[in-house]
Amino acid sequence: MPSVARRLASAVFAALAIAALTAPAASAGPSFFWTGFADGVYENSPSTSNTWFDRTVATGAHFVLLPVSWSGIAPNRPPRGTDPTSPSNSAYHWGNLDQAVRGAVAHGLTVAFTVAGAGGGPAWADGPHRPSWADPGTWKPNATAFGDFMKAVARRYSGHFSPVLLGSPLPWVRYYQPWSEPNLFDHLNPQWVKVHGRWVPESADIYRGLLNSAYSAVKSVNGRNIVITGGTAPFGDAPQGGAGRVPPATFVQELLCLRTDRLIKEPCPQPAHFDILAHHPYSISGPWWHAFNADDVSLPDFGKLTRVLRAAERSGRALPRGHKQLWVTEFSWDSKPPDPQAVPMSTWEHWVEESFYVVWHQGVSAMAWFLIQDEPCSPNCADTYQSGMYFVNGRPKPGRQAFLFPFVVERASHGRVILWGISPRGGTLHVQRGVSHGWRNVATFHVGAHGIFTRTIGLSGKPLMRAEVGSERSLTWRAP
Repeated sequence: MPSVARRLASAVFAALAIAALTAPAASAGPSFFWTGFADGVYENSPSTSNTWFDRTVATGAHFVLLPVSWSGIAPNRPPRGTDPTSPSNSAYHWGNLDQAVRGAVAHGLTVAFTVAGAGGGPAWADGPHRPSWADPGTWKPNATAFGDFMKAVARRYSGHFSPVLLGSPLPWVRYYQPWSEPNLFDHLNPQWVKVHGRWVPESADIYRGLLNSAYSAVKSVNGRNIVITGGTAPFGDAPQGGAGRVPPATFVQELLCLRTDRLIKEPCPQPAHFDILAHHPYSISGPWWHAFNADDVSLPDFGKLTRVLRAAERSGRALPRGHKQLWVTEFSWDSKPPDPQAVPMSTWEHWVEESFYVVWHQGVSAMAWFLIQDEPCSPNCADTYQSGMYFVNGRPKPGRQAFLFPFVVERASHGRVILWGISPRGGTLHVQRGVSHGWRNVATFHVGAHGIFTRTIGLSGKPLMRAEVGSERSLTWRAP
């Protein structure tokens, strides 16, 4: 779930001037880009969740990221003498997760799990001597117990397990994300410890143990399962006792056993094992707005993470060896309406599609938007989230078309612009500029469904631009 930093990002929008920042030149990003949603609405009643799966498909999304609450499914420790890796253990209460997985797969969506997200794990799995300031479920969680639970989840959704005798097996879920935002004190503790009189980050070492235990468990069920690191929150701060927040670039550096700006290898008996590195690059303003602090990471700052990741790949600090993908497993802005303090809708809808381009050209291959549906407003919408592609009543926002058919025009140099987008369907796609009597084609692409198209062209003036394929049209852009 979103952090305090994410709420701050929306709240301070009205207090900031919107700077016209210069986009970098086009670069070759991944050959594909998945879009999806992180939302618990899919685990509501079947009638409600099926409605939201239908609406999710209407956005062109590829996947849903479902929360799997360790503390909610296993509020009590599995009884002594029972198998904690069995999905049939009497301690486990799976709630509506089964029907959510079946519903997603029936709608053609890929399922990914975030296991033990906001709030951490159950209190019974905490390490000893939890201080009063640390929330239950966050204090040095037992990595062995977490691995056992992860294995139970992977076995339940292996494609071979049926929760009812002679019933059809539950679908296979391939993607697993152990924990979320492990660099936040309300998710994992301690964040910092004092060594020889100075504060040093500790949460990354704790998380490495949890991650490796989860990796071993999930892969033991099916070697083709994919493990995604817990997406780091975007902002850090100074130690506050053992709490505070570790900046994400610092956290990833410690997780991968590299130190100082020179990325010197540290002793690392158990290097981190994972397949995909995830981050949550919230911004306090627009898509090109850099984080203020050196080790914080907003949308355009992925180079701070990829520099560390590629060094770890070369040095054997990111295992198994090989090139790791980058994913965004949570990101969004709130919109106005309904939130009177959020990003105006005409700006928000363009920021949605531009955020895809910003991370894609930095090497990110998937992005989960938070949420699919706005939450009901509290007074002034101050304590809830209005970032969905649909209003709370189910009516689509204008920005839903930006999610379905992202199209971006960025200035490359004087007289030249970058065209970029993702086609919602296959066919012949035309990029058009507005002229006095309608629209004129300026570029043509032959695309597959959900295919990326990009080209740099010469363009005079600042005309309106749009993309069109079949009956689908993107939102219009004013060329920069």
